[in-house]
Order: sequence, then C-alpha cells, then structure tokens
Amino acid sequence: MYNNEINALIIIFLVALGTYGLRLSGLLLSSKIANEGKIRIFLDYLPPTLLLSFVTPAILKEGISGIIAMFLIALCMYKTKNIFASMIIGIVTIAISRNF
Repeated sequence: MYNNEINALIIIFLVALGTYGLRLSGLLLSSKIANEGKIRIFLDYLPPTLLLSFVTPAILKEGISGIIAMFLIALCMYKTKNIFASMIIGIVTIAISRNF
C-alpha cells in the first residue's frame, strides 16, 4: 500500500512538472513570435475558438434544449450586450428543460 502511494505522488509530481513546463515554454516562446500581420489575426481569434471548443460538446449533449438555450443566449447578447442576463437565460432554459 505504501509503495502505491509513493508511485501516485511521483506521477502527480511529474504531471504537475509537465504542465508547468508547457505553460512556461508558452510564455517564453510568445516573446519570440512576431506580433503583426496574419499571426496577430490568428492569435486574436484563438481564445474564442478555444472557448467554443469547450462549450460546443456541452450544448450538443443537452440536445434540442441546449441548442434552444444557445440561440436564446446569442439573441440576448445581440440585443442587450449583457453577459449576466445571457448567462441567466441559458441557465434557466436548461434548468426548465431538465425538470419538465
């Protein structure tokens, strides 16, 4: 049992070290990348693309209610530009669909 705990701690430490190394290398390499032209456009679109890649599976998992919630959120954001109201609309839409 004791040996398994040591192995688990070693694995956790190595994974943490790998994660830290990847983040540090990204920070160090970001100063070497030219910050203009097509690269700048690519980097500007990267965060929304990553966010969409996290959100899309959750929307599709909910099925038709997730798609309806997505359209209601988009409509609210377009009309009001209020993130909090859009978030509440999405949460309430999914909560209603799950309970009825």
